[in-house]
Amino acid sequence: MMRNIRLTIEYDGTDFHGWQFQPRERTVQGELEQALHQLTREKVRIIGAGRTDQGVHAYGQVANFHTASAMQLREMKKAINSIIHDDIYIRDTSYVPSDFHSRYSACAKTYAYYVLHKPSPMRRRYAWFLHRSLDTDRMVRAAQLITGKHDFKYFSVSNGKDSTMCTVMSIDIHTRGPETVITVTGDRFLHKMVRGIVGFLHDVGRNRFSPDDANRVFNGTLKDMYFAPAHGLFLMEVLYDARERTV
Repeated sequence: MMRNIRLTIEYDGTDFHGWQFQPRERTVQGELEQALHQLTREKVRIIGAGRTDQGVHAYGQVANFHTASAMQLREMKKAINSIIHDDIYIRDTSYVPSDFHSRYSACAKTYAYYVLHKPSPMRRRYAWFLHRSLDTDRMVRAAQLITGKHDFKYFSVSNGKDSTMCTVMSIDIHTRGPETVITVTGDRFLHKMVRGIVGFLHDVGRNRFSPDDANRVFNGTLKDMYFAPAHGLFLMEVLYDARERTV
């Protein structure tokens, strides 16, 4: 009997070439599939909720896979964590319905981007260090224009094939001491879209652009937008409808 198993995964993306499997590169998907093959002797293909880029981290990535293995979930979690390197950790395992798909069943994702205004060698791999302070009031006004359903083609690196319409449900900007955290929740995200939003907000906060220039990004007349670096970005949570229950 095939079972569908959901994993909640935390990882430090620094030393990975992103989530998605690449034959000659170290990836999160590749490392997990290798560990599962070692445990189950099956050719396992893991489906991730989001394909994080090289250098992007995750607290709450979700993935699922089908297996005929009878191994109990507690033992499976323990076994995977004993095989994989310390920059990946399986936080939770659960059984889910056979039609659960970690990507297509998701109704929203939340990302957080960390900006530091004070040097910190201990956090240099997990936050974007800026010498300058940011005007968060201007950034909040810009964020209000970005929130909602829009064509995010120019806030992203589009492949030209898929729809670029997305709904950003909320953008929260908080400064605590030397740290600014930008949290973005949306129904779907295009390639580098969060980094595009953060890069634009950063330029608004340092007075390079005005908040109203968000409309120029949407209509494609603002061409020199900056994308924030990958290492400050974290996939925090993947949200599912309550009906996508565990079994």
